[in-house]
Amino acid sequence: WLEQLPEEQLKALVDETKKNGSATRSVPLAEGAEEFTFLPEHVASETKKEKVSTTTFMPGVVEPSFGIDRILFATLEHSYYARPKEEGSDEKQTRGVLAFPAAIAPYKMTILPQDQRITREAKYDEISGVIRKRVTALGHTCTVDDSNATLGKRYSRNDELGIPFAVTVDFDSIKDDSVTMRERDSMAQVRLPAKDVGQVMHDICWGRKQWADVLKTYPKV
Repeated sequence: WLEQLPEEQLKALVDETKKNGSATRSVPLAEGAEEFTFLPEHVASETKKEKVSTTTFMPGVVEPSFGIDRILFATLEHSYYARPKEEGSDEKQTRGVLAFPAAIAPYKMTILPQDQRITREAKYDEISGVIRKRVTALGHTCTVDDSNATLGKRYSRNDELGIPFAVTVDFDSIKDDSVTMRERDSMAQVRLPAKDVGQVMHDICWGRKQWADVLKTYPKV
C-alpha cells in the first residue's frame, strides 16, 4: 500500500512523521479498512534528482517460422484420416481419406465408367463429355479414372486423393442418360441426370447447397 501511494501523499506522510513523530492512516485491506500508525523509520525516504537523457527498453519479439509449406502440411495432416473397417471385414489395407472441403479440393470430381465395357460405348463418350464440359464451364476441374481396377478400389483411390465427388457411368446410364453421384465422406450415392451433375457440384462448392439437400432432391442408390 505504501509503495503505491502517489508522490504527494507519500511526501505528506513523511513530513508528518518527521514533525510529529508518527502519523496515522486508514489502510484498505481485504477484510476492510484499518487504522495504522507509521513511525519515521517506517517511511524513511530519500529524494534524488536524476537527469534522464535516453529511454531504453528490451523488446520481446515473436518470430514464428511459418512458411507456406508448413501451412500446407498442417492442412494435409488435419484432413487425412483412415476410414474404419467394416464389421466382419478381413480387409488388411487401410483406406485413407483426404477430407478436403469441396471448396478447396484441387479436383472436384472424378468420372468412373463402371467397367471397361462401358468405355466402348459411344454413349459413354457423350455422357462424360456433357459432364466435363459443364464442370469446366463453371470453373472447376475433374478427372477420369478408367483403369482396370474394380469400382470399389477406384473409389478408395480417389478418396485418398481428396476428390470430394465421384460420378459413375453404368449400363443404365447408356439407356436413360442418368449417372450415380457419390459423396466422399458419407459414401452416400444418388441417381441424377448427367446434365445436372455440374450445377449440383458447383452449388455445393460455393456453399449454396449441402450434400443433405442433394439427398432430399434426388433418389438414393
